[in-house]
Amino acid sequence: MDKRTYSGFRLYNAVCNHCHGPDGVGGSFAPSLIEAPMSIEAFRIIVLAGGTAAMPGFADDPNVAPHVDDIYAYLRARADGVIGRGRPALAAQPE
Repeated sequence: MDKRTYSGFRLYNAVCNHCHGPDGVGGSFAPSLIEAPMSIEAFRIIVLAGGTAAMPGFADDPNVAPHVDDIYAYLRARADGVIGRGRPALAAQPE
């Protein structure tokens, strides 16, 4: 797994999994983010502006806003079956 996707995994687990469930599978408060993946453009809009009354926007959160694409990369890898459930291993990066 590349650093960007791993960063997305970490951020997802810090911010999103409380509502969207572990590994993006959905939870009691919010739907799965891997069953029917959305486009990156739609994902950015919802994460930054908010989706519904229950989904807040994170445009002012410096821990989320600059890293929306990382979270999307993680969720897309999950949706595509590239990575499974649980903590992924970070691949060694060439120096």
